[in-house]
Amino acid sequence: MPNEPADTADPAVLARRQALGRRLKELRGRAGLSQAQLALAAGMNRVFYVGVEGGRRNVSVDKVFALADALGVDVEDLFRDLDSLITDPNPS
Repeated sequence: MPNEPADTADPAVLARRQALGRRLKELRGRAGLSQAQLALAAGMNRVFYVGVEGGRRNVSVDKVFALADALGVDVEDLFRDLDSLITDPNPS
């Protein structure tokens, strides 16, 4: 289901969304953009973007490309070494 709230996602999926959100926040900071500025540049609602950055919202492939373009990075940069940002969804 598109834009499925994160609380219905499996823990591993949620961990990946949160890691992507951390990467977006990092790149947004480097670009000197506010959440509202990045959302506008990527053609999305600010509230939705805040949910994406917070790992609570699922983002489409089209929006991933739009975010990369707005940040001035390659799509690959959004996902490069993303595993290093993932926290264990099932700590023992």
